[in-house]
Amino acid sequence: MALDALTYLTYLGVILLLGLLCTIVASRLKLPNVLLLIAVGMLLKFFKYQGQPMFNIPDNFIITLGVLSLIMVVYDSASTFKLKEIDVMFLKALKLTVFFIILTVFLMTITTRYMLGIDLYLAILFSTFIAGTSPDVAMALLGNAKSKLADFLEIESIVNTPPLVLLPFIVVDLMNSITDVTLDTVVQQFVPFLQQIVIGLGAGLLVGVVVFKVMSRVYEERLSPIAIIAAALIAYVLAENIGGNGVLAVTTMAVIVGNIYLKHKETLDKFSSTFSEFLQILVFILLGLLIDIQWSWTFLLQSLALFFVFLLVRMLAIHLSFWREYTIKEKLFMTVNAPKGIATAAVIFLLSTYAIPGLSVILDFGLAFILYSILLATIVIRFSGNFLANTSASKKPVKAKK
Repeated sequence: MALDALTYLTYLGVILLLGLLCTIVASRLKLPNVLLLIAVGMLLKFFKYQGQPMFNIPDNFIITLGVLSLIMVVYDSASTFKLKEIDVMFLKALKLTVFFIILTVFLMTITTRYMLGIDLYLAILFSTFIAGTSPDVAMALLGNAKSKLADFLEIESIVNTPPLVLLPFIVVDLMNSITDVTLDTVVQQFVPFLQQIVIGLGAGLLVGVVVFKVMSRVYEERLSPIAIIAAALIAYVLAENIGGNGVLAVTTMAVIVGNIYLKHKETLDKFSSTFSEFLQILVFILLGLLIDIQWSWTFLLQSLALFFVFLLVRMLAIHLSFWREYTIKEKLFMTVNAPKGIATAAVIFLLSTYAIPGLSVILDFGLAFILYSILLATIVIRFSGNFLANTSASKKPVKAKK
């Protein structure tokens, strides 16, 4: 037992060291560290000892890390919502998010189902976890693009993160509870589904109010940041144990905490962001280690074709959302800047532990989407001057975390 514990600690230490090196190299090259982290994870699969994979991570550790990553991603994103600062740009981002999710779930489900020949539920599941962008990568890429449009894309990435991590697990719950899709079964599941939403909101509201009451009276420099993380965990666990949606509970609690006055709030936010960075390194390397993509010509062509359709769907969503706004070049810039990041990775990471037939197929394509979207966005950002007017950025209505 002691030997196993020492082995797992060795794995963790090596992975963190490699992740730090990747982050330093990526910073020097002015690239997002996601690509290097996933690549390192893929390379680690080739290291074997006595014919067995050297890095053999237990499922319980994967599940725990996946859930913890989801919680921190949701909290870190949702806590940036400032209700008093909601303005036109925020509402535009919300509008695009709604159009993008609806069109992606509808059109990508049809395309994926018939192109890959998979089950309808799997096609819907795939469409839900690719229907968004991640703030961690978007902000890293768009940091040097001085434009109001770049500001808007950063806000959009924050707005669409909570539904991105919420919808896939709603679909999984429906997959487990509905065997035949008929009107009767859908109606029967509507009440339990509504119950999940209400309980999730209630649990998040309860924990958020408790945090406000305690933090407004007591602040401990060393313990308060840990208390915030503990509160997010409690909100998730409480909701899940009483039949609610844990992700929605964390989202509700984070919005409350993000919109109340707390002393030393910058310190709390910095700690949660640092902890999220730690989880990001682990998740992306383990994701590359966990997902075993067979890079055949068939897979490459299918994944690129699906990604092209995804870009067309995003272009359609942008065009419908902003019918008479922005130029063609600006809409094209917005289309190709849809990078996937820690939110998508955490969802794929956690879904990989589910025993659902055919699930590995869509997870492989999901990982390919992460790679394609970041590569494309990185290249386009290098030539952002050809798409955007080089104007100074406006004040952002949503404060982005560094």
